[in-house]
This record gives sequence, structure tokens and C-alpha cells, in this order.
Amino acid sequence: MRVALFLLCAAASSAAAQDSVVTLWTRESVNSAKLKEQRSVYVATPDGYRGETKRYPVLVILDADDQPQFRLALANVAFLASRGTIPPMIVVGIVNGKDRTHDLTPPSPAIGPNNFPTAGGSAAFVDFVTDEVLPLIRSKYRTTPATIFAGHSFGGLVALEIASKKPDAFTGVIAMSPSLWWDTTSVVAYSDRIAQGAKRERLFVTSGGYEGAIDTPTVRFSQRLDSLKPTIAFGHQRYPSDSHGLTPAPSLADGLRFIYEPIAVTKLPIAALGPGADSATVVKAVNDSKRLYAAGARGLGMEEERLPESELNHVGYGVMEVLHNPALAVWVFNQNVELYPESANVYDSLGDALLAKGDTTAAKSSFKRAVDLAARTKHPVLATSLRKLTALENVQVKGQTK
Repeated sequence: MRVALFLLCAAASSAAAQDSVVTLWTRESVNSAKLKEQRSVYVATPDGYRGETKRYPVLVILDADDQPQFRLALANVAFLASRGTIPPMIVVGIVNGKDRTHDLTPPSPAIGPNNFPTAGGSAAFVDFVTDEVLPLIRSKYRTTPATIFAGHSFGGLVALEIASKKPDAFTGVIAMSPSLWWDTTSVVAYSDRIAQGAKRERLFVTSGGYEGAIDTPTVRFSQRLDSLKPTIAFGHQRYPSDSHGLTPAPSLADGLRFIYEPIAVTKLPIAALGPGADSATVVKAVNDSKRLYAAGARGLGMEEERLPESELNHVGYGVMEVLHNPALAVWVFNQNVELYPESANVYDSLGDALLAKGDTTAAKSSFKRAVDLAARTKHPVLATSLRKLTALENVQVKGQTK
């Protein structure tokens, strides 16, 4: 299928192809032995989930009863996935119980019982998430091992507790405006434990310029963790113009982008290809990008390690239309055929390059393969491939009757 110009056009092309957003979720009930009460969680699956067999990574996010915030989280995930920045995800929203402060705070000698008399139950809450919610989700939904946790405010404090005490529970953790004022010793305690923790975890921490009681210790935490040279991948983002209520909006999107940075196409060699690239540069960029993407996907616990089909498709059309090298485009599209032999679209694209190269016999064969696969899988490229195949067959018939 034809895609406009070079890799720089990838975002616009992808956006046009996927214009739907996840808006609905299912309520699941958990009879929690850890919390000794019935709790609810919301589960939102990606578009098309029910009609396929793919497995998906999981995002667990707190405060799901804040409907505007939870809807924004779903929209952010759908938007980033539609641009190929993150994979589509199953989003699990944890609804607050009767005492949020109890659930989301660790014991603290610095906080007097008169201020927060019910505080201190975060250890049981963390066990509830890791030992009860996640097993339920993995038993009822098609999930990959890749799991991300995100929490804001007291939820951000829980996120740091998870990152420091259960580093193997999640692939990535996003601590949005963590309430580090809760305990003055927590900056040192959390940073020291995290620095010595698991190597595979990725941690992203945020704060806003208009939340001083949170911003100041979060900046100190980030500086200290950086100085300890942690074995994990760590990022901190400060939003100077944001208040406490606004930081979840940019934090989640930026956090997801940070966690999935190892597979970000913009970081791969194919992203640097341009009008001046020669054949050797293109071949090396494609091969290196395939290898680096696979390594990044493995590190994130993803089921799919293949460089996305759409990205090689963009490169192939760029080579053909910008570099005017159809023979090299045939090679690029053949890489996609090797990676995605089950896709009708890769054969349609290969047919375009073969036709541009002047090999009508091979082009006809490729379009026929696209038609056969598209008819079987109901792929939308069917009409386009059939039109191209019919045009070639008509040309051949006319040539034979002369």
C-alpha cells in the first residue's frame, strides 16, 4: 500500500490509518484477602481486542475513580499507540476504597496520628495490586509479561515504594508528583534502595513548579538517585508551570514514552535516513534498526520483537520516491516480507516496487499474493491490490492480442 514520501511522514500516515480511541472499560471485582474487602478495578482493552488473539502489555494506574484523569489516561495510551510510540496496552484502573490515605501511605514517624490517624496501609495495598489484581488480569485477559505501574501524589509515593521494595514486579514505574513530604527520610531511603535494585526496571519521576512541598524533595530525590549511578534506567521531568492537579496530564504520556524509549522508532537508525542516503547507508540502517528494536523489545518483556511493519513500509516508499531507487526499495520491502509473511500489505508494497523497477511478472505475482492473503484475512488492502493486479492482467491480455 502506498505511503507518502519518507520516514518523516510516518506520523501523519499512521494517524490517518488509526482514528479510534478506547473509551469503554469493564468493571472487575476483587475479593481481596490482603485488604479484607471487596474492591473494583476498571479494565480497558485496545480496539479490536475481542476479534484477535494477540497479547498486550498492561498499564496499572491508580485513582481510576477520578473519571476525567482515567479517561485522559486511556486517550493518552490510544494516541501514543496510534503513532507507534508505545504498543497498544490493556489499561487497569484501580478504584479507591473507603480510605485512600490508609491504602496509599507507608507508616511514618514524622506524621502524627492526629493528622492522619488511619495512615500506614500501603504495604497491604501493594500486595493487593501485585498478588491479587495482576493475577486476576493475567488469568482473564491476554497479557504479556510487560507491566507498568503509575500513581499520582500518594499514589506516586506507592510507585516509589514498589520501585524500591518490589523491583521485579513491574517493567516500568511512573511516579507522578510523589508525596515525598510524607517522611523526610524517604528521599534517602527510596533512592538508596532503588539504586541497588533490579537492572531491568525503568523509573520515571515527575513534579510541578507549583507544588513546592512535593517539587523540592522530588528534585532532591532525582539528583541523589542520579549521583548514585543506578543500574536501572531513570528519568525525571519537572513541569515549571504545573500545579499538583495538572501534573498527571503530561506525566503519564512522558512516562510511557520514557519507558518505551528502547523501541522508539525515532531513536533507531532508520529515523536518520534522508534524501542524501546511499544504498549502503540504507541497508545498514535497516539491519541495525531490526537488531536494536528486537533487543529493546526483549528488554521490555514484549511478545513482539519484530520491527513494526509500517516503519519498514515508510522506508521502502521513501527509497523509491525520494531516493528514486526501486531496486533498493525491493530489497527493503523484501525485509518486510521476511518479517511479516502473513501480511497482505507487505506484498502489495513489494509489488509497487517491482513494478517501478520494471519487473511486471514479479509484480503481478506479488499483487496476486496480496489479493489472496487480503481475501482470507479481510485486510483493507484487498481492493487496492485487486485493482493493480487487474490492470497488469489487462495490459498482458492486450499485448497478447496485438
